Amino acid sequence: MTGEDDFVVTLDFTAAQHAAEGVRELLLRLRKDFDLAPFEYCRKVRIAPLEIPYSHPEITLGTWETGELAVLASYLHEQMHWYVNWYSHIHADEWGGILTDLRRRYPQVPARGPEGAPDEYSTYLHLVVNWLEIEVTSRFFDREQVIAHVGALPYYRWIYRTVIDDWQPLGALYAARGMVPVLPATAMSAEDLTLAGRAEEAP
Repeated sequence: MTGEDDFVVTLDFTAAQHAAEGVRELLLRLRKDFDLAPFEYCRKVRIAPLEIPYSHPEITLGTWETGELAVLASYLHEQMHWYVNWYSHIHADEWGGILTDLRRRYPQVPARGPEGAPDEYSTYLHLVVNWLEIEVTSRFFDREQVIAHVGALPYYRWIYRTVIDDWQPLGALYAARGMVPVLPATAMSAEDLTLAGRAEEAP
């Protein structure tokens, strides 16, 4: 009769390791193919299998997105969080104005997935970040491809639909408040980048 001492459990992270290496190599290749420096407000990237991508304190990417466009859009999405953080602290009044204008334009927004972000504020925030993601990613891939990509994502669905449908008025709002055109990371000071690295936007 087999005893408990014969029972063995092993951990195999080979597939996760290969997936993470694949995303890393793809990101490095994209940086060689495209001049991403103007949009790299954060220069540290962490790749974590099974984790949801997020922006701070360093950019974290997952491994479920593997194509060039998907990885680039995810990467630039998180970089746009850094840009928005910088803007919100440098232009606090204008940032407050953007949020007020968005709340006036969209008085009711989804506050959970798959349509919205985890809470109401985050949904309004992503009306900015997702617009910027499409704007910047479209400098490297055909805009219609970018729109098709984000339109097929299983999250932020209402947010992406809204920024695509209301592209012109939202762009006019962000331009009027000085958020666009996007200030390149290469034109920012060390102090600017420190502000971009703050954990939260200005209140």
